[in-house]
Amino acid sequence: MRAVVLGGGIAGTFAALFLREAGFEVVGIGGELAYPLASLVLTQSMPFREDAELARRSLEIYRRFAEPKEVVSIDILPEWIDLSGLEAPHEIVDSVKGLRLDSGELALITRDHLVPVRGVVSRLRRRLGFTSSRGSLRIEGGRAHAVVDGERVEGDVVVLAAGHMNSAIARDAGITLPLEPYECYAALYVVGRPLWRYSIGDHVLGWYGRPAVPPLYAAGDGCGRRGRGPPPGYARRIAGLMRRRGLRALPLRTKVGHCEVGPHGGPLYGRHPGADNLYVLGGLDGYGSMVGPALAERLAKLVAGDGSDDAFRLERYLGAPPFDPCEVAERHDWGAVMLRGQREPRWDV
Repeated sequence: MRAVVLGGGIAGTFAALFLREAGFEVVGIGGELAYPLASLVLTQSMPFREDAELARRSLEIYRRFAEPKEVVSIDILPEWIDLSGLEAPHEIVDSVKGLRLDSGELALITRDHLVPVRGVVSRLRRRLGFTSSRGSLRIEGGRAHAVVDGERVEGDVVVLAAGHMNSAIARDAGITLPLEPYECYAALYVVGRPLWRYSIGDHVLGWYGRPAVPPLYAAGDGCGRRGRGPPPGYARRIAGLMRRRGLRALPLRTKVGHCEVGPHGGPLYGRHPGADNLYVLGGLDGYGSMVGPALAERLAKLVAGDGSDDAFRLERYLGAPPFDPCEVAERHDWGAVMLRGQREPRWDV
């Protein structure tokens, strides 16, 4: 059995890995590798059990290839939020050294992990023989195949896992996906020592931050339409939010990334009815480092005939109406609970 994987990021490379381990011959079509040199964060501080399970499993998978580094995670939340469903080891405090909390706020302390994602993905691409060429998807006679450098590439299974390009690739092939791309923004700062070891999610003021290489720190909150770019003064505005927490940050540069999300605020995987042999993995919403490996493993099990239903199955959301990706509450973080006011997310077609 032969599997063709379109996409060489976290989702695509791990899907290829697990498919090969399931006995498939794998053809990986990767495109350019766009991950930053700095490690990416993996947190288990998530409001919904299903997402936390994915994060735990992803951490186990990463440990096959690298040793993630622990970092203190601080989520700033209103006192009224319900944390009873949080399964990860944690501490709830009303003060943190070097960080200003206002009346009516609390800090949820857990442990994040920094994962050298670029290095892991690069090694997997070499190991699995991924090409750096870009591919397209075609569907003929109810069967999907890829086209790379003008050549037709066929497989018993075709997996589309091309990140923010999923929707455009699918559209060019004549099918639609319940996924929407968007621009995601973050800025790089020089910061004081307190931030060198803190991963922060400020769900009250609306920004997040992750340590890079001291004294550098990445922080942002951005979501915008593709091609629009960050709003004027973006880095200064985020720095202002950080100052309200008693933190000093000198802006260096703003980076524009590209993300994708499903209508439920999270990722999707499953079989697409547009072709007998087509599977999709996407909508990682900037959280590919946290849940991508575990979802890729589930996709490979599904392809191999050993899958099961869960909250992330693509088939649940086919036929979803159009939606604005910047107005969808990200189910991975506590802001989803604050906006929804409930423990479990709901979505109806």
